[in-house]
Amino acid sequence: MAREKPAYRDNLELLNERFPNKVLISFAELVRFFGLNRKTVRKWLDEHDIEGNYFSIATLARAMS
Repeated sequence: MAREKPAYRDNLELLNERFPNKVLISFAELVRFFGLNRKTVRKWLDEHDIEGNYFSIATLARAMS
């Protein structure tokens, strides 16, 4: 079984604080969270093989670490 990356828990906690009681985050919320333009965020998601318009907090925390 793969071990989680060191920053995973910190990123998960950060996302849970920013988006309480949510499991999925919309693309628009993600753009506001990062404070970047839509094209840059979409490129970052593509680099991490994440597709769609809604993203799980766990998947984002893993990609951020």
